[in-house]
Amino acid sequence: MAKSIILKSLLETIKWLLIWLTVAGLVLGVLSQGLIFDTSDGLDVLLIIALLMFQHRLKFDEHNNQIDIKLGAYFFKKKIFTFSHHTIDTNSINTISFRADKAINIIDINYTSVQGKLSTYTFRCFRQAKQAHLVVSKLSTVERVYTAKREEAEAEKTNSATVSKFTKIFPQHNILGNAEAKNNIPILRCALPLPDSKKNLVHFIVVCFALLTLFIAFSSQNWKPSLAFLVITYVSYYFARVIVCNKYYFIKTAPLSSIIVNDDELYLPALLFTDKTPRILTKQDIISIEAKWNYDYNSVEGSIGRKTKRPYLISLVFNTTKGQSIALSHYSVDTKALVFSLLKYKYPVSLDRTSQMVYPIKLHMGLFVLLFILIILATALPKVISL
Repeated sequence: MAKSIILKSLLETIKWLLIWLTVAGLVLGVLSQGLIFDTSDGLDVLLIIALLMFQHRLKFDEHNNQIDIKLGAYFFKKKIFTFSHHTIDTNSINTISFRADKAINIIDINYTSVQGKLSTYTFRCFRQAKQAHLVVSKLSTVERVYTAKREEAEAEKTNSATVSKFTKIFPQHNILGNAEAKNNIPILRCALPLPDSKKNLVHFIVVCFALLTLFIAFSSQNWKPSLAFLVITYVSYYFARVIVCNKYYFIKTAPLSSIIVNDDELYLPALLFTDKTPRILTKQDIISIEAKWNYDYNSVEGSIGRKTKRPYLISLVFNTTKGQSIALSHYSVDTKALVFSLLKYKYPVSLDRTSQMVYPIKLHMGLFVLLFILIILATALPKVISL
């Protein structure tokens, strides 16, 4: 009988750290206050029970030729509640690869979904390298067709863009090939890059909130208000940034904040240049228009853990004989519509793949979890010292 290989996700491994921290808090409470339980202690016990039942696992079933990824609550292998259950038929897998990032092992599965779409699922686990290698070795065969990777490599052979190459890199926008180019592309001022002259002001505001968070963490010895102020500290950066940028990039003498594209001329508003002067450019005035793009893993709607790899335009810079513009991010302008319009009117655009993250907030969330754990340790440390 074929055996099954089970991998526990990185998220399920992290739960044990939270369990032990919560248990340590309960023990310290008992040692300092005696056997007196309050509402918060009851909530901690419920949290421990919920974490103990939580499972997020990948199971390779050789007998049924499928991979099951389950996320839910289980009690002694009995299902209590399943939040997500995703199944991948091994015959639909195009490529499967294994990579290690220190103690974290990552399995990337590229497969064709039931709907016929190319999809990607990424599973991360802590250690368990032997089991992960075994799953990959059993599913990796030289006969597999690497169509998706060949198309990606072909699209990246040259960075000089055309409408055809643009729609090849961004297949979800193929319908744009027959669309009309937009002539007026608005720019969101508050989402433009933070000016160097204003960075110290924004950083000062964030530092003030950070110091207030640390003070509350040590004085209250309660992680709940500390966590709340940690969130406020994080949000304060973006709130201050929005206010500063919205005011800085509003130019009274040239208030228009849109890029105007037509067949003969290109209008770039004053807010894109450090001298705060607008430009009206012909195609001969443009040295290059550099568009940076990269892939991002997006969760499929209605499913936890299931992801697809999609390309996104990250930034756009105009290099001209009349100066270089600031970088336009995809937060500040509809970059896809802008690049498509430029290509339609035959402006010189280059598409360059970059390693820059599409959404840096994903990295920030990881740092946020780390800070959250540090706050819990900081609130528990005085209790340990007092014993």
